[in-house]
Amino acid sequence: MSNIPLDKLQDWSKQGHRTVMGDSLVMLAAEKPEMVTVTADLTPTARLVDFQEKYPDRFFDVGIAEQNLIDFSAGLAVEGLIPYAVDMAAIVPMRPAEQMRMALGYMNLNAKVISIEAGVRFGPLGNTHYGMDDIAVTRAIPNFTVMSPSDPLSIYKTIFAIAEHDGPVYVRLTGGPGFPIMYPEDFDFQIGKAVEYKEGSQVALISTGSMLGPAAEAAGTLEAKGISTRVVDMHTIKPLDTDMLDKVFAENRLIVTVEEHNCIGGLGSAVAEYKAGVEGAPRQVMASLGDEFKKIGDYKFKLKQSGLTAEDIAALAEANL
Repeated sequence: MSNIPLDKLQDWSKQGHRTVMGDSLVMLAAEKPEMVTVTADLTPTARLVDFQEKYPDRFFDVGIAEQNLIDFSAGLAVEGLIPYAVDMAAIVPMRPAEQMRMALGYMNLNAKVISIEAGVRFGPLGNTHYGMDDIAVTRAIPNFTVMSPSDPLSIYKTIFAIAEHDGPVYVRLTGGPGFPIMYPEDFDFQIGKAVEYKEGSQVALISTGSMLGPAAEAAGTLEAKGISTRVVDMHTIKPLDTDMLDKVFAENRLIVTVEEHNCIGGLGSAVAEYKAGVEGAPRQVMASLGDEFKKIGDYKFKLKQSGLTAEDIAALAEANL
């Protein structure tokens, strides 16, 4: 895995998570000859044309057949390859959930499933194109690791890290063109180990994926009001970094989980499930997409509608402290 210079990160930031993923897969393929890429009629959409051209014998497009995408990837894994199956979060994992459960989870196969455009960034295309429940679906499948990286560098690191992890992995990608660089320099990235992005002793904002940026901005707002605020990047949702959570529970008065996902079954639920067994743990509130199909609109409107802007997150924390 190479160090990524700042100008490359800036280019990735401008273009969005699909380009980061596509470029990272090409870079990984140069180092891992057993790695292959599979998609379901998303070759140009998922920025996989470059991979297809450079590695035509290691690229497969199964057409609009998401269940076959998973079963086909399972077959490749059985043969000793490392398939990266790429699709949209609004479709995968929901449509091929049974295949992911039986062919990948039950068989504990070494396949990686990556879904692009998780959350509500597809804005005006409406609820049929929102990926609001993918963490909940995959978290419930035994043997699956579930990840949600936050920025260009963490996406790149995730793509490489899961290649060294033996077993099925689900990765949700968020962040359209112009999404912020949260890690301008190299940092320690390990599956299952959260990043303490900022220290703080009163409020703890535990975020995942696209919400690290708003959480960090909200922390700045709270700090300006004299409220010491910790920010945690929980890039791995399964398995949770319980050591980090134990530290947060011991040192913070309020926990705010922040995610571009349904309030049921996602990061907030995962934290609450663990916290239920910890005596004297602090109060937790959740900032999420809620549990409803809301009116459509552009991405900024959708975040405001759900209380996921930096201003809303800060206000939620302050109101509950």
